Amino acid sequence: MRFAFCTFLLLFTAGTYATDLTQLIAQVKADPQARLTAQLKHPASTAKDYFLLAYSHYALKNKEAALEFSNKALTLEPDAELAARILLMQALTYGVFYRDTALALEKLKLALTILPDENSPAMLRLRMDILESFAQAYNQQGNAGLAMKAANESLALAVVAADKPRQLASMIMLGRLHLQNNNLTKAYKHFKSALPLASEIGDQQAIASISMRLGMAYQKLEQHELALQHFEEAATLYQQLNIQSSQVNALINIGDSQLVLKQMDKAKDTYNKALKLAVESQDPYMLISAYVSLSELVLEQGDLDQSEQLLVKAHHLASQVSAQSIKSETALFLANVFVKKQNYSAAQQMLDEAAPEPEKLAGYLKRKHLALSAELAALEQQWQQAYQLEKSANQLEVAQLNDDSKIQLDSLQNSLELQMQQEKQQQLHLSQKNQLQLWLLISLTLLALAVFLLLLLLSKQKKSRLGALVQLSQWRSFTELLQHHHQAKIHGHLVVILLEQTQLLLSKGIQQVASDLETFRSTLDQALFWVEQDQEFWLYCTSEQQGTELQQQLLQLLPADYQAHSAVLPLHALLSRRICEKDLDALRELVWYSLFLAKQQGIEGALQFNYQCNQNRPCSWQADNLRQDLFNAISLGILDIQVNGISLSKQLQQQLAQI
Repeated sequence: MRFAFCTFLLLFTAGTYATDLTQLIAQVKADPQARLTAQLKHPASTAKDYFLLAYSHYALKNKEAALEFSNKALTLEPDAELAARILLMQALTYGVFYRDTALALEKLKLALTILPDENSPAMLRLRMDILESFAQAYNQQGNAGLAMKAANESLALAVVAADKPRQLASMIMLGRLHLQNNNLTKAYKHFKSALPLASEIGDQQAIASISMRLGMAYQKLEQHELALQHFEEAATLYQQLNIQSSQVNALINIGDSQLVLKQMDKAKDTYNKALKLAVESQDPYMLISAYVSLSELVLEQGDLDQSEQLLVKAHHLASQVSAQSIKSETALFLANVFVKKQNYSAAQQMLDEAAPEPEKLAGYLKRKHLALSAELAALEQQWQQAYQLEKSANQLEVAQLNDDSKIQLDSLQNSLELQMQQEKQQQLHLSQKNQLQLWLLISLTLLALAVFLLLLLLSKQKKSRLGALVQLSQWRSFTELLQHHHQAKIHGHLVVILLEQTQLLLSKGIQQVASDLETFRSTLDQALFWVEQDQEFWLYCTSEQQGTELQQQLLQLLPADYQAHSAVLPLHALLSRRICEKDLDALRELVWYSLFLAKQQGIEGALQFNYQCNQNRPCSWQADNLRQDLFNAISLGILDIQVNGISLSKQLQQQLAQI
């Protein structure tokens, strides 16, 4: 059930450019801030100086500065080796910090092209660094073939150079790639070779990685108790090593095993813990993984709507990163939910999006795509096509099970204190093969029966719905999601509708008010996401134009006897790029204070507010006396509030001038 969301987090490893450069790089890695301090006394002048300065910023995660100084280094005509090292660092910056795999690959290709063709120790190490990064990047894009080619080339060079750490890294990468493609035999061979090497050099991170992948292998073999043991061991090691992204991945796999073992409460707690860490790290890959896992949990509990909402979030994020395999996987999960909701057109759209070229899908994705396509063809009464697709899916699964039955885990079990019984596993595989062969004979009958039952259900309840995000249950969930999008969207805007419902509820009643607002509420889904908070509706739009248009549309949908106040807030102007939850809480205070000032000025009726900032972040949003700070910003003209075309800032300035 679990899939691997691999992350492009390979840390930059400096090779030996020259003795002094090696020493300087080691010093920068140990204390990058010291290099920046030294820069103040001795400004950089050479390509090497600017490279070390850029590397200092890279180590401190200052991505913009790292790129700026590395570009400066390239303009000073560095030799080919130093230029290749600079390009490698830029590739890692784009891959690690910007998640731009495509641009990272371009930098890696250029670095490999200009690298001198010689076999000195420095050149071998640098070439291996580049090849390892290639393997990571191609894996991110779902190109397993090129990823394996790069990892094999890196392993061959590591063997020639007798470089054990790089041998270990290449073995683990190859094992991961084979595991993702369900080739457990080859994955086992690489992990078996890697384990004693990791123990020899004391690489705890490598041991944790091997343990994690063994857990994944046991998951595929449906040995979930053993899988759970390995995931918990990996999670403990990653926590001790303070590697947050890998810890999130381990927690998600723990939750997956708990879910299969029907430990629902434990799985929910584990997934929520993983989601919290993912939100803290603002890592889109970990967020995708957490959303998908939570969607599987609620799907198991029969909540199709919430499962769809979570998967839409995951698929939206997957579409923003350069990782086709992840996008394909989230699309397949969505297609499955749409099939269950009888929204067949949306399901087909997701299948098409998942596999523009089905033959290039990884093995586990190809089987899932075939199975879903067969199910959809059957529901559309395309019997021959459904039979052929189902037959192909089953043949692929049988072939994978045949490969699984060859695996021998005895020596590796002893090394990691495993207790798998090989004979029992082989019997399980034989039983599964027999069941699959039987299924091939009766699949058409079952498909026909499934169609009949689904058509019967469809006649009783027809429900169609596209993949728009709907109301988030809590304000805090809304602000967490908004923070993530705020980092990526330059022109994000908030639309606020304050609907005075109290008197209407008293006079009309709950049922009538709900009926009056039915069309209004259905239109809220045009926003990317929204939340209702104490009779306030907060909607996130990706541009000012979308926000303004949606504001007017919503106001026109309200019945004449409903009075509503509204506002459009420019997020980046009000809050700047870096925000926290308290900043977003303060925006509620801004809206209510604007309403207070308008009433104080005698402006009545339905009010529409617009905000213009004459400097970014016009006030301190976390001030103890926020209203006083807002008053100062408005009265000084730093923040101009327009209400129904009247400037509250000018009104206050005129009143203050008369005092």
